[in-house]
Amino acid sequence: MTNIHPIFVTGPQRSGTTITARILADKLNKTYVDESEYNPSDIPNNSIIQAPFISKFILELSFKYPLAFFIVVIRDKQEIIKSMERIEWYKDHIDHPEFYSTYVDITYKIIDIQLEQLPESRYLKLNYDSLKSHNLFVDDRKDFTTRQWQKDKHEGPAKWRNDDNAGSYALRLQDLPTSTVGAA
Repeated sequence: MTNIHPIFVTGPQRSGTTITARILADKLNKTYVDESEYNPSDIPNNSIIQAPFISKFILELSFKYPLAFFIVVIRDKQEIIKSMERIEWYKDHIDHPEFYSTYVDITYKIIDIQLEQLPESRYLKLNYDSLKSHNLFVDDRKDFTTRQWQKDKHEGPAKWRNDDNAGSYALRLQDLPTSTVGAA
């Protein structure tokens, strides 16, 4: 993985993209870039970008960055839903009992449709559970905040509020290919 740039780590929100990208950056000696710091016009060399929000834009990014590699985090749907419920992800905008389950299913389907267009040498589906033996992995996350990835180092608020978090996504979306952003 030395000649590829950048590496995007994606999957549904709450699927484990943060810890996956942190572990891979550590193992591969690459620069970790958080989704909140992602700037498509200024991607550091040798970087791994944690970016679940790009799950709908894999195909476009594969053309924009011909040397890019995509890692999709595969995590048990019920575990993702538990994480969403714990931080009340998106509940301030959508509080429907079927939303989380539908969101996870559709996100993985959208990812799979895009990956069908890429050669297998451009992506990897990585099982979240395969990371558990790494020293950065924390199994008990029940008291973690929205952006926390290390034990006893809180990062971000305890609950997700779209009005507080959505602005940074909107700013990054304006830099994605316009044909997709308008259709999203």
